[in-house]
Amino acid sequence: MFTASHPGYADNVINHIDPTGELIQHRFYRQHCILQDDVYVKDLRIFKNVSLKEIILVDNAVYSFGEQLENGIPITPFKEDPRDTEFLNLIKYLDKIKDVEDVREYNNKAFSLRKIFKTNLEPFIQYYDFEECERML
Repeated sequence: MFTASHPGYADNVINHIDPTGELIQHRFYRQHCILQDDVYVKDLRIFKNVSLKEIILVDNAVYSFGEQLENGIPITPFKEDPRDTEFLNLIKYLDKIKDVEDVREYNNKAFSLRKIFKTNLEPFIQYYDFEECERML
């Protein structure tokens, strides 16, 4: 488990997910992240004895796995909505990739994050003038 959260918070969540400690053998927290431009990035290069083809990062903040986009699975934040199906979708996706040789290839096809980051988004951005917005209120 690799989180940008502090151990006190993260351990409560991890212990709820895996109360017997059978699923999660290692825990990495905020202090294991790299602070870049005021955000915590999970750089998988810290794991010397594990191939990147075997590691996934699930996060609602794509920048947190920006160093290895192909290892990332973007997810929307949970909003305490009983109709939220994001976790169920994640389970289905994880079931699909559990036996693949290289998770990065599958993720790249599914999410195309590298392609998105290389895309010029300028034509799609709608700019707002805060002064004009205030006048409209």
